[in-house]
Amino acid sequence: MWIHLYCSSCSCLFSALADTPASQVLDRMTDDAPWFALAEGDTFEEMVSAALQRRGKLICPECREEIQVLHDAQKPLQHESGVRCEEPLSAQ
Repeated sequence: MWIHLYCSSCSCLFSALADTPASQVLDRMTDDAPWFALAEGDTFEEMVSAALQRRGKLICPECREEIQVLHDAQKPLQHESGVRCEEPLSAQ
């Protein structure tokens, strides 16, 4: 299942498979993606869940507005224009 961190205010997007290891998520955010403040966890899903449990919401690193956490079992999220802001990260 894909998890998408999406800001409807500025269209900032980060997508990864739920079971992507935390180290890969952090590497991707450090190298070339927006840095979302997540919590510790072994997988992307655990990181997002723990952050939501602690803070109740996630904030966009670009515009500081609250983001949406979306789930899609089939594919990466695409904007209305059909273009993703960030290429999705897949578990390896």
